[in-house]
Amino acid sequence: MPDSMDVERAIARIAAAAESVDALSMAIDQAAFLDDQPGETRQKLRAARTKLRKLVKEQAAKEAAAASKSLAERSPHAKESYDGSEGEALASKYEKLNWRIISKPGGATVKPDEFYTLYGYYMQATKGDNQEERPMWAEKGGLDFEGRAKWDAWTAIKGTPGNKAMLSFVKSYYEFPAKALYTDTR
Repeated sequence: MPDSMDVERAIARIAAAAESVDALSMAIDQAAFLDDQPGETRQKLRAARTKLRKLVKEQAAKEAAAASKSLAERSPHAKESYDGSEGEALASKYEKLNWRIISKPGGATVKPDEFYTLYGYYMQATKGDNQEERPMWAEKGGLDFEGRAKWDAWTAIKGTPGNKAMLSFVKSYYEFPAKALYTDTR
């Protein structure tokens, strides 16, 4: 019969495993002796097994959903592979696309997040890490939503090497959803 120290360690391992399928599975295997122990410890083991089944099911559902999304579902322009050398040619095109406009308080307008993601990747690829101060006020008064969104997108990818940022720019250009534009003229 296991001593109370083994029981406590087994319960602690189960609790520490949290949301990790592998760690929880290992902790359950090591705590299998708790099946012979009536009471609260056996209930904790059974609860952990239920949690493991749920996590495995969720993980399988996520993998199935990711696998079912084909390139065409992401965007009709998506490709199998991308080349970072296309970046300069696409840079002049992406700003001229017919982006949807989103209204903000005070009459300000912004573009969809995909535009700012492209901006951030392009700026990271061409200028490196953002060293500028975050903009606060627009020229016409009020908050500068556009400037802040651009700054946030660029700063979010700080530290990304230029060639990787350019490849991400090209990939994002082809894969962003058409609903971000009024008319998709890519």
